[in-house]
Amino acid sequence: MKLFKAVLITIIVAGLALACSGCTVKIENFTRNSSQSGTGQLNVPEYPNANRTSYSNVPLVGQVSTYQTNDTPAQVLEFYKSQMQEQGYNITRSFISGNETGGLIIFAKGQDTVWVTVGQSNGSTSIAIRSSFQA
Repeated sequence: MKLFKAVLITIIVAGLALACSGCTVKIENFTRNSSQSGTGQLNVPEYPNANRTSYSNVPLVGQVSTYQTNDTPAQVLEFYKSQMQEQGYNITRSFISGNETGGLIIFAKGQDTVWVTVGQSNGSTSIAIRSSFQA
């Protein structure tokens, strides 16, 4: 259990660091998430009016996208709870900070998982979404 918590904390910190890094990545011929099965991508909605700051597809990790928005972390987390459950995903883990300045929700559907990490700094909310799938 201690190992799980250590790994989880490391992933949260890495996700927040990535989300707050301010880096941008230009991806040529990038196709948004597809709802077609077997395409190797998940249908994860983008948060409305958020600016995508990076995208990567990391072997053995999955797709990682980061966004910035002026909405609160609570608004972002509520959006993803609603949207992902409508798509048939179940919440497997949920961690929300006591002062609601951040949190992590892990969704699963079959072998597919989606991690939504949200944090707030200087009035801006960072969103990091990690999605993985089983081919």
